[in-house]
Amino acid sequence: MEQDCESIACGKGSKTRAQKSGTGGRIAVTGFGLVTPMGVTSWRSVSAVIRNRSHFAWHETVLVADAPDGTALRGATISRVSGEGVRFGLTGSERSLALLAPALREATSGLSPSPGDAVPAWIINGIPSEEVGAIPCPADILPLLSPMEHLPVGREAGSGRCLFLDRVAEAAKALREGRCPRALVAAVDSLCFLPVLEELLAAGRLLSGPNPEGIIPGEAAGAILLEREESARKRGAPIYAFVSSRGHGIDPAPRTGGRPSQGRGLTEAFFQAFDGLPTTGGEMGLVVADLNGERQRALGWAVTEERVFGPSHRERQLWLPAFSVGECGAALGVVQTVVAVAALAKDLANGEQVALCSSDDGGETRVLCLDQGDFADRHALNRWRRERQAKTNERVT
Repeated sequence: MEQDCESIACGKGSKTRAQKSGTGGRIAVTGFGLVTPMGVTSWRSVSAVIRNRSHFAWHETVLVADAPDGTALRGATISRVSGEGVRFGLTGSERSLALLAPALREATSGLSPSPGDAVPAWIINGIPSEEVGAIPCPADILPLLSPMEHLPVGREAGSGRCLFLDRVAEAAKALREGRCPRALVAAVDSLCFLPVLEELLAAGRLLSGPNPEGIIPGEAAGAILLEREESARKRGAPIYAFVSSRGHGIDPAPRTGGRPSQGRGLTEAFFQAFDGLPTTGGEMGLVVADLNGERQRALGWAVTEERVFGPSHRERQLWLPAFSVGECGAALGVVQTVVAVAALAKDLANGEQVALCSSDDGGETRVLCLDQGDFADRHALNRWRRERQAKTNERVT
C-alpha cells in the first residue's frame, strides 16, 4: 500500500488545518477488544504487558517431530489460549471464531444495530481452514458489520505481520474521505498448530536450550473500532486515542536473507511517520515494538533506535507484547495497537504520543503513531470497564 501520510496525519497538531480545508477531521479509536493467553479481555492482557511479566498464563509443552520420519521428538514451549470458550482441540474456522468473538463483542459493545448503517470491517485471519471464505464473526455481531475484506494470510511463519497496520491506515483513509462514519479492523492468528511448529523447528526458530534466541509461539485475536471524531462526539463515545501518522519501508536485508539487519527499512518507516507529526520523534515517550526474542529483529531495532532517536534527555519506554503473550503472527499488530491505546487511555504512555513498529520476515516495515484521546482518567476508566463488561454479559445472555 502506498504511503498516504495526508490521509491519516490528523492528530492534535493538524486539527485546525483539517477543519479549514473542510475535509476529514481526526480519526479516533472508540473501541477495542483483545484475547490472548493472558486473558479473554483486553485489560487483563494489557495489564500483563504493562507489568512486564515474563511468564505465561497458559504455559504448555508439546512434542514436535525433529526428524522427517517422526522418530525424534522435541518439546516446544507454546503460549495458547485456554478456557471454556476456546476449548482444547478446536482448529480451523472454529478456533478463529472462538478466539475472535470475545474481542469483537468487546470492541463493538457501545454500538447498536442500525439498518443501513453497518460498520465496514476488515478481518485478517491467519488460521488455516478448509472452509474457504468462512468469516470468523459470531451471529450476534454480524448484523453490526459489513465485511469489506476477509483476508486469509499465507501460512509461512512470519508472514502478514504488517497487514493489520496497513488495514488501519486503509480504514482511516476511508473515514477521512467520508465513505463511512466508523470502521472496524480485526485480526486473529495462531502459531500453536503442529504443522506450524514443525516449520519453526526445522527453521531453527523455536526457543530452546540449544537456541536461546528463538520464539515462543502464541495466539491472539483483537479488534479496534475507528471513527471520525465528529461522529464519536455526536454519539458520546469514549475517545481513547487518535490515529496521527504512518510510515512504511522495505529492509534490503530481511530476516530470510541471511544477512545481518541494518535497520534501513524500519528507519525509513519511522522518519516517514515522524514527518506527519507536529512534534519531533524525539518527544515520543513510548514505543511498542514487535521484538520476539530473535536476534535479527533485536539487531535491527538497536540500529534503528540509534538513528531515529539518538542521544536524548527524554526518557523513552520500550514495550514488547510478544514477550508476554507469545509470538502470534498476523495478530501481533492488533496486540500492539490495543496495548498502545490502553497505555494512552490509562495515562501510562510516558507522554501523549505512542509509536508502534512492525516488520515482516520479507523486509516490509511499518510504523503507526497514535495521540492521546480525551479518555485518560483512571477512575473513570475503571467505572467504564465495569459498565462495559455488564453490557457485554447482557448481550451474550
